[in-house]
Amino acid sequence: MSASPGKQSQKIIPFLRGLSNEFQPVLKKHKEDVQHIQKWMTHQKHLPTISDEFVLLFLHSCEYSLERAKNTIETYFTIRAGVPEFFARRDPKTADIKNSLNVAEMIAVPKSTPSGNRVLLYRLKETEPSKANFVELMKAFFVFADFRISEDGLAPGYIVVFDMKGVSIGHLTRVSLPALKKFMVYIQEAHPARLKAIHVIHCVSFMDRVMALVKPLMKNELMGLLHLHTGGADSIKDIPQEILPEDYGGSAPSTPKIHEMNRLTMEQDYAEWMNAEEAFRADESRRAPGSGKSSSQLFGMEGSFRKLSID
Repeated sequence: MSASPGKQSQKIIPFLRGLSNEFQPVLKKHKEDVQHIQKWMTHQKHLPTISDEFVLLFLHSCEYSLERAKNTIETYFTIRAGVPEFFARRDPKTADIKNSLNVAEMIAVPKSTPSGNRVLLYRLKETEPSKANFVELMKAFFVFADFRISEDGLAPGYIVVFDMKGVSIGHLTRVSLPALKKFMVYIQEAHPARLKAIHVIHCVSFMDRVMALVKPLMKNELMGLLHLHTGGADSIKDIPQEILPEDYGGSAPSTPKIHEMNRLTMEQDYAEWMNAEEAFRADESRRAPGSGKSSSQLFGMEGSFRKLSID
């Protein structure tokens, strides 16, 4: 499909590394929906031109709802343009991302659950609060998230596990509240993946304070996916323990080993892609009246969030 006049003419096929054959039968099945979205995008002068495969990813993540997919595409490119602290200079070999991946371990469990869902696990590697830069950690999180969707393609869904072992009240004081709001808006409104469940294990004694920060930013749909556990990963019923890393009682390689393998793949295979991907952003100077919300409209007034307290 050709680009409309004045729009970016290049195409990008992210999230397809080694998986292009998987998309072809699904593209054929949903050809009319993809064409509908592509036609709509030609009239959105502020949006980039993207591949049919990328459109299909959005449709898949939105259960093939055309309107939801349009809203997700709009929000995805708008946030990526308006939040450079998360989505600019994302080469995995840069110092801030390398440092963040020394502070936190982010892994995908090699085997899927029996229902086909992928399991993502996040935990602190370095527990000293002064070494945790919240904004930089969120930036590394999104680099990892893009990498995983690229590797997984049209995954049935994701089960996310946050291990709070080693988290202290000192970490909570380092949270940037405006950045937290941007993170939560993106995850709920723009992330092109099907989220099935969020499990928080080894919940801390001050979990009520954690929830006081995040609950006002969570929609009911996301709240319904959240499960809090005082125990470990064996408390999670929808993840067979045998597929977990060996340090969680499973047969997969250890969390540190998987983390380092992920890091190496990102640095070797995704640096060029991460750099090229930055060209695909909303152009606010070309936005027509009524064509979606700007990033400032999406996030509202940041000042009100600076008044939140964890005391």
